Amino acid sequence: MGMTERQPREAVESAPRRIGRKVAGLQDEALGRLLRTSADERLAAVYKREAAASLRQAAPGGHPWRSRGLALLIAAALVVAALFWMRRRDESLSYEVAGTSGALGQWVAADGSPVALDFSDGSLVTVEPGGRARVTALGRRRADVLLERGTLHVRVVHRQDNAWVIASGPFLVHVVGTEFDVAWDASHDTLSVRMDSGRVRVEGPCVEADGRFVSAPETLRVSCSAPPAPSPHDRPTPSPSASAPAAATVEAPPSPSTTAPSAAPVPGWRSKLQAGQFREAFAEAESLGLDAVIASATGAELLDLGSAARLAGKGQVAAQLYQATRKRSPGSEAAANAAYQLGRMAFDGRGAWAEAEKWFASYLAERPGGSLAPEALGRSMECAKNRGDSARAKDLAARYLERYPKGAHASLAAGLLRESP
Repeated sequence: MGMTERQPREAVESAPRRIGRKVAGLQDEALGRLLRTSADERLAAVYKREAAASLRQAAPGGHPWRSRGLALLIAAALVVAALFWMRRRDESLSYEVAGTSGALGQWVAADGSPVALDFSDGSLVTVEPGGRARVTALGRRRADVLLERGTLHVRVVHRQDNAWVIASGPFLVHVVGTEFDVAWDASHDTLSVRMDSGRVRVEGPCVEADGRFVSAPETLRVSCSAPPAPSPHDRPTPSPSASAPAAATVEAPPSPSTTAPSAAPVPGWRSKLQAGQFREAFAEAESLGLDAVIASATGAELLDLGSAARLAGKGQVAAQLYQATRKRSPGSEAAANAAYQLGRMAFDGRGAWAEAEKWFASYLAERPGGSLAPEALGRSMECAKNRGDSARAKDLAARYLERYPKGAHASLAAGLLRESP
């Protein structure tokens, strides 16, 4: 009888022991697989000590298997918490826009007020009014942000191995941990960086080979575009003798009493363009009548007016001015830039992927090494993907990575190439 009473108890007591040995083995196996820093090892040691304390504090009376089972459950929960914390520490960054989870490639535009992108590591990127940007890649210590136009205020939390990149046109701004403003003027291909604290490194086709370092409180302004050719109205009028045939007799100079004719006044819209007042120039040109302005403007002036119209939200007028640019000065830098802008309007404004890809291809054909070539090729790749032409998208992705392995679209290109057929 004694044996029959003792045997069930031993059987009951041996079950927790078996469970304990199994849980302990799983704990050791799970912890052994982790690639931990010294901080992680200390954290795991804390969890083990707490588990051991729970076992020691188990009530001596009552049912030992219940106390040990509770302690083992606590230990297992602590290990699960440790695994979750360590996995969370290695996760890629994420971001939110106005409390809503942000997605890769999502355009963020700020109209009347700034829009903040709050990152999970505490970093903050603010799109200032008139700006437009998107996050193109996220990693454990990195985020790639593409600034299409306007200004970003960037504050990146410093970490030893940060690898943030702000891309604008052909430029890349590498960030470790700092605060600064970066602005991109697409109409003039000009990047501006104003440092508040820390230091960044700027790369681009017209910057030093190893990049240009900018430290607070410096300000950098750089452009790869050559200055526009002067307008015919700005050039001095040749004298009669300069255009006279060789056999012609040179006339005597006018007497002092003779008054030279006054130069024709420069139109207000042109003087405003020359002063960089693009919105004001477009408003005046529109009030005078666009047909008259188009008839007298140069290709570079039409390009500037088109960009001003686009920023004013008048897409049809902008397209008219860009088309006029290409007719007025075919083969010029202004004409190629107009093609890019037409592609960007079709891409962003209407999602007309085939039309956009056509214009980007025109730019690349006319300016294969132009300052906007990386963006034109990257957007062409996106157009092909959005049209469902995966073969062309992968071909363009391979070309992009070959030419611009660190470009703003490199992460998207690599993702396309990893996709199965």
